[in-house]
Amino acid sequence: ATLLALLRAEQGLGDWGEVIRIARLLEKRDAMPREALQGIEVNARVAMLSRKALDLRSVAEYWQTVPAAEQRLPKIAGAAARAWTDLGDARAARGVIEAALGESWDPELVLLYSECPGEEAVSRVERAEGWLVAHPQDPELLLTLGRLCAQRELWGKSRSYLEASLALSPGREVHIALARLCERIGLEAEASRHYRAAAQSQG
Repeated sequence: ATLLALLRAEQGLGDWGEVIRIARLLEKRDAMPREALQGIEVNARVAMLSRKALDLRSVAEYWQTVPAAEQRLPKIAGAAARAWTDLGDARAARGVIEAALGESWDPELVLLYSECPGEEAVSRVERAEGWLVAHPQDPELLLTLGRLCAQRELWGKSRSYLEASLALSPGREVHIALARLCERIGLEAEASRHYRAAAQSQG
């Protein structure tokens, strides 16, 4: 009971290192369901990575303290990748995402892959096309490929991937991606149509 009270207090204070320590003590004592404690630890890691996102060195140093198995959990990997992306370290962000997706497939990580800055779009296209072999009907992967191809001005490939994604899941993001692509290649009427569809879309 004391540990549970301490856990709630540290969560309220935002002392995420202490939250993780207490959660592990509770796990050793079987005081809470393991899944609930793992969720608490994951959320604490995400909060710590978000807090450290102003400093490249602190993010890198903290990442070294995260157990390898936890580094590959989608929520934690996503938080780390966003931190590095915000700081302009595309290589680190890409590496984290690729490692996590190698462990388990996650649509949000796939979409985040297209947001990494830098000049590595060609190699990211190649990696994503490799994933497409195992996930040919994944709308997020097709959207990511469409975005990556657009970054390299591969307009025909980009449009094919985006339209394939749209056919599987006609959401707001893919309509916006298609609208922007159509603007770039001079198809103003189609761009307007996709912008209207994006405005009306819920997802």
